[in-house]
Amino acid sequence: MSKGRRKLLVGQTYNRPEEFAPLKRYSDIYWLDEMDAEELERVLPSIDCLYSHGWPKALDAGKISKMKNLRFFQTGNAGVNSMRFDLLDKRVVVCSNAGSYSDEVAEFAVGLMLAAGKSIVKFDRELRAGTHGHQRLDDLGSQVAFFRGKTLGIVGYGGIGRSAARLARPFGMKVMAFRRRPVNERGVKTLRGKHGLMRLLRGSDVVVLAVPLTKATRGMIGRVELAAMRSDATLVNVARGEVVQKEAAYDHLVKNPRFVYATDVWWPDEAGVESFSPDLPFLELGNFIGTPHASGPSAIISGNVGKGVVENLTRYFKGRPLKNVVDRSEYS
Repeated sequence: MSKGRRKLLVGQTYNRPEEFAPLKRYSDIYWLDEMDAEELERVLPSIDCLYSHGWPKALDAGKISKMKNLRFFQTGNAGVNSMRFDLLDKRVVVCSNAGSYSDEVAEFAVGLMLAAGKSIVKFDRELRAGTHGHQRLDDLGSQVAFFRGKTLGIVGYGGIGRSAARLARPFGMKVMAFRRRPVNERGVKTLRGKHGLMRLLRGSDVVVLAVPLTKATRGMIGRVELAAMRSDATLVNVARGEVVQKEAAYDHLVKNPRFVYATDVWWPDEAGVESFSPDLPFLELGNFIGTPHASGPSAIISGNVGKGVVENLTRYFKGRPLKNVVDRSEYS
């Protein structure tokens, strides 16, 4: 082991070991799930960088306190709302893996938009239950949206939002984007601030939520915001469940049967774990579409998650500017 080599501890990961092979040039790599307690205790004080997909459960407050040399934490997740910033020294730089999921999650968001607008899930349910009889062609057609000329509003115009906008253009949709900084893209209208959000909600036929879960975005879609939307609009959530207020969403769906909420993300249970069985009967509503947080995992299979992690770790080892440095003040 040469002097000055980095020491990387890999926690929970869904990446193949060979994906980390390029990092061996710069670092000694330790795998958390392959180490016994004695070896882990010996290694912890020398670890200067940590990678994990989500917070590694094996590293509690006591173990983290022994990592005196830790300076960099690269997470495999795009969102860092579950990061234990309270356990990390302020000198530790935390980077998300934003951007590595963009195309895959955006495709899924558009899939939810189509499933809702074309009544695909509704028709499938009716046919399976034997409740769908022959209808007049105009009655049947009125249940199928045509997207050309309609407006797609994107709340959170990062990698996922930008990719969703690109996918929507072949449909002939207009695009509005809500974000903190202006969007300098042809054909995208930028809206900012509280008034901007309300304008986007009022003017959109479909709204896609693609913001990270922060102090500012938690519960940002509540009763007032939902009431501002069109009664036949579709709200697609590929962000985090907590961005939408649960009780407000349920009441709005009950009162507005033409409004559809299509989500791939869910609210946490009392233990803080994302639950696919909410305490309100969303799954009994015909205008609710739910999937089990399946949009992100395809990016793991495609290899994009691993590429993003390895690229940023390599930047750290080489002393180059890092991507996706997290502003702790937005979370802690």
